[in-house]
Amino acid sequence: MIKDGHISSMQLIAIMLIIIIGKGLDSAILILIHWGHSAPELLMLVGEIGIVTIVALQLPLFKDPNKNLIDLLIDTFGGVMGSLFGFSLFTSLLLDLAMNVYYDIEQIRVVFLPTTPPNLVLFLSIVAMIIPAYYGIEVLGRTNLIMFALMMVVILSLIAISFTLINIDYMPPLLGPGIPQLLKQGVLHSGFFGEYLVYLMLRPYVRSYRSFRNSFYIIAGISILFGAIGLVIIQLVFPYPIDDHLFFPFIELAKLIYFGRFIQHIEAVYAVTWLAVTFARLSLLLYVLSLMAASVARTPHFRRFAPSIGAMIYYGALLPPTLSDAIDFKDIMLEKRGFPFYGGIAILFLIVGYLKKWRNKPNGGQNPSAEQQAAPDAATVQP
Repeated sequence: MIKDGHISSMQLIAIMLIIIIGKGLDSAILILIHWGHSAPELLMLVGEIGIVTIVALQLPLFKDPNKNLIDLLIDTFGGVMGSLFGFSLFTSLLLDLAMNVYYDIEQIRVVFLPTTPPNLVLFLSIVAMIIPAYYGIEVLGRTNLIMFALMMVVILSLIAISFTLINIDYMPPLLGPGIPQLLKQGVLHSGFFGEYLVYLMLRPYVRSYRSFRNSFYIIAGISILFGAIGLVIIQLVFPYPIDDHLFFPFIELAKLIYFGRFIQHIEAVYAVTWLAVTFARLSLLLYVLSLMAASVARTPHFRRFAPSIGAMIYYGALLPPTLSDAIDFKDIMLEKRGFPFYGGIAILFLIVGYLKKWRNKPNGGQNPSAEQQAAPDAATVQP
């Protein structure tokens, strides 16, 4: 068992909201815009509610405070199959994180370092991700409370200011490409929110199961609410198909903010805040990958995996030749083709886990009757 301290429910909420909401601030959001057309928020609702439902049904299997997702996969399917399933989830998250790093590096280069060699920016970013992972979950939890407050101030202020930029003439057809297409693409793109599975890796760091369960519903509610509002605002400021050609919608939206000739370049404030939140998010994901690697290897020493995982992320981020290729890889390989596989693992774990839980109850899951409870066991009756 990996032991790395405990965090409060508020710290857990902050960590997960940074991981989930933070991804809406980079180029990955274009996937939802591209397939949702003029109704990306509805596509987001279908996909996110789908993955939230799968994870919520798994929560009763995580009452043991000493086991994370990989531990329970091994307990449920055995050492070989459980480790194989755990390694598959690890690989999926590793590839997804490599693409996220690529998106963020491109955004950093465009906003801050346009003439700096991309390999140098990537190397420094990987180092900045690895160092916080060594401090452990308690330090990450406290630090990310500050990052969460910073992120929410920026998001709330950006939403409030963006209302002055909305053009009601841009009001799109409410159902976009139509209900059948939204449902189909929403199910196919449920993997866009695969980071919800990260939540199950953090179970050993929350003492109370009730806090663990209730925190999940708070996270899902806030994430869905702010995600939908953000996509609606983008649609009303940059109507489809204009928004489908913006690689950095968040930065483009901030560039439109104008307070007068004496307060200029306000987008720099949002960009700097985005940078801090981005590295907090990437560090958390690298930390979770280290936990997953240690759990698959059945060792409590997770920190030793961080440098090698950082190296794999570095080379993975170099694979896409362009930003559009990285977005297509995440869209086609990790979501449309990958989610049926690792989503199938989650569903199979759900079915087998509940079946084992039912079979481990006395009388095959049925409560003994009053007569059975009153009658003594024949083997214990003395002659």
